[in-house]
Amino acid sequence: MKNLNAPYKQERKVGYIIKLKPEMKDLDLVIVGAEYGSGKRAGWLTSYYVACFDKDNEDYLEVGKVSSGLKEKESEVDGNITYEEMSKLLKPLIKEGKGTYVKIKPEVVVSVLYQEIQKSPAYNSGYALRFPRITAYRPDRTKKEITTLKEIKEAMIRKYK
Repeated sequence: MKNLNAPYKQERKVGYIIKLKPEMKDLDLVIVGAEYGSGKRAGWLTSYYVACFDKDNEDYLEVGKVSSGLKEKESEVDGNITYEEMSKLLKPLIKEGKGTYVKIKPEVVVSVLYQEIQKSPAYNSGYALRFPRITAYRPDRTKKEITTLKEIKEAMIRKYK
């Protein structure tokens, strides 16, 4: 939004323009896959494939890939865990791997903040989260308590009402 009476200025922050983004929502999802990082994140699992629970088929269906939200150093952590700590949780749960990708046994629950859900053929749920980021590791939640595919579909429908 911009004050229509304000003069044009070629600067990034001019004081009278604000950016509006859609309301963001939180989902509890389980990690079902991951990719090893590179560079300063080498050796850690740093990109996570998250899934919802499909009650009809008793299966976990991917709804996105999340690469942000965790911190690299313990000193940066604000009630969350680091990439290194998440890697320690996930490595014993690796079922198989190919290249930098590994399949993870669905046990680790995380809260994921997103801006919107869209239909997508990229994931086996048929949906994808836009702009997801991990906001919390949820050891208090079980894999059966996570967001369901039905809830994902309902959130998608509410968007268009």
